[in-house]
Amino acid sequence: MKRNCPKKTCHSDQIIKDGSFYRSNDSRKIQRFKCKTCGARFSASTGSLEFMQKKRRVNFLLLKLFCAKVTQKRAARIAGVNKTTVARKFDYWARKAKLKNESFRERLTKSKVHHMQFDDLITKEITKLKPLSVTVAVDAERRFILAANVAQIAAFGHLAEASVKKYGKRKSEHIMVLDKTFRALTNVVHKRALIESDEHRNYEPIIRSYFPRAQYKQYKSEKACVAGQGELKKVKHDPIFKIDHTLAMMRDGVSTLVRRTWCVTQDPKRLQGHLEIFIYYYNKYYLGGLTPG
Repeated sequence: MKRNCPKKTCHSDQIIKDGSFYRSNDSRKIQRFKCKTCGARFSASTGSLEFMQKKRRVNFLLLKLFCAKVTQKRAARIAGVNKTTVARKFDYWARKAKLKNESFRERLTKSKVHHMQFDDLITKEITKLKPLSVTVAVDAERRFILAANVAQIAAFGHLAEASVKKYGKRKSEHIMVLDKTFRALTNVVHKRALIESDEHRNYEPIIRSYFPRAQYKQYKSEKACVAGQGELKKVKHDPIFKIDHTLAMMRDGVSTLVRRTWCVTQDPKRLQGHLEIFIYYYNKYYLGGLTPG
């Protein structure tokens, strides 16, 4: 693999090896390089997301804990590190997972999705009076999670009046996030794919605008059963079982999505980062390292 100078203006053919050093925090020998053009010295880890990290040994352990319904404070106790370190590792994994997921979708353009299911998962920001919606799309054949995006929505049902009274009128971002989700999937999903969802009124206009030639089917929402965190349905045959099962696994893997818990989302942006981490782990490790194509 050719190395480039950090200054980016120098030619890669002017890079030479310049010794090595022992990195104690993960017991690895790291190659050093030198740019003959500008004289800059750098190593194989320069410019990576892990650059200057001091606790590399716990990275993969924390990745597994973040996707195993473990809170950050509990993860710090299990890994034997400070909770501030865990918070920084969370931000690191959120950035890395987002890049990995984008790369994964780019690879999927070579083996497009022919059967997609999608639905919304409802959660909350601090209180039930401030609900959030997570739009999730999956490949129903290969079980890959294609995307998951968080949207702020207005309270509904018997909580609507109390929410307006306490927090004022809450803007709904649901349609905007639906548009963002399917715009990112236009090159991933086949033009004549089978797309399935429930009968939410906002779904069909978005699907018809981005996938006009697709076969789109909607199914009536059914009563949920006790199992699966309320996501699995109490019916003999669930036509959108793949997405319902994925949502159930999300609730069981992301600590702030669990029902009836004192661990709640404080910031929708942090939840988005946690979802990126879960998608990366689920697609790469839970599905056995499967790759598209």
